Amino acid sequence: MEFAHATLKNISKQPSTAIPVQFNPTEYGLDRGAYFAELQVPGLRTPLLQFVRGEAQTLSLELFLDGTDKRGALAKALALTGSSPDDSVEGRLKELRKFVEIDQDLHAPPVCQFEWGQVSFIGVVTSFKEKYTLFDERGNVLRARVTLSIKSYEAVEVQLREMKKKSPDRTRVRVLREGETLAAISAEVYGDPRLWRVIAEANAIDRPRFVPPGTALTVPAL
Repeated sequence: MEFAHATLKNISKQPSTAIPVQFNPTEYGLDRGAYFAELQVPGLRTPLLQFVRGEAQTLSLELFLDGTDKRGALAKALALTGSSPDDSVEGRLKELRKFVEIDQDLHAPPVCQFEWGQVSFIGVVTSFKEKYTLFDERGNVLRARVTLSIKSYEAVEVQLREMKKKSPDRTRVRVLREGETLAAISAEVYGDPRLWRVIAEANAIDRPRFVPPGTALTVPAL
């Protein structure tokens, strides 16, 4: 089986450190999704589906660590990323485990970046499984497989900046439907249900849970 060079970086700290790994380029998965809330409307056979938000993408892949190929793929990877203090399989496993451990400065696991050729994926590791496949006479690990799930991550300030670019540039009027909430309208118009207070303030609404259906609401531009 042929393996390609790939790296996993800790980008929560600068300078970032690249951990060299081997990766089978024929096998990796990317899951996408969207969250829809069910709005119960009396008399209808099925509930109305209201889009609330997109869901984070999840990258699933299997990485290979080989401590026997010092003259092949591993040597090339080390030359490209720079030699770390411990380039053994155990040393690289120790570094990879940090992606699911709490960093003392961040108070959370770090954000990582997986790079392979033109593929670059930024996220946080949500699943980490190790399997050892080869040992030397002293019991040291020579080969290992690490199965990862990485959930995409984007900083809040970046998302808010993008949201403002896509937000409505003029005020509009919406009629509140049966079972609909200000948060649902905010998610539809602004892309964020947390901005329901903007609609409430524009319409002088003090009790958002008790707005009757059929009410005409002003939805201001952000």
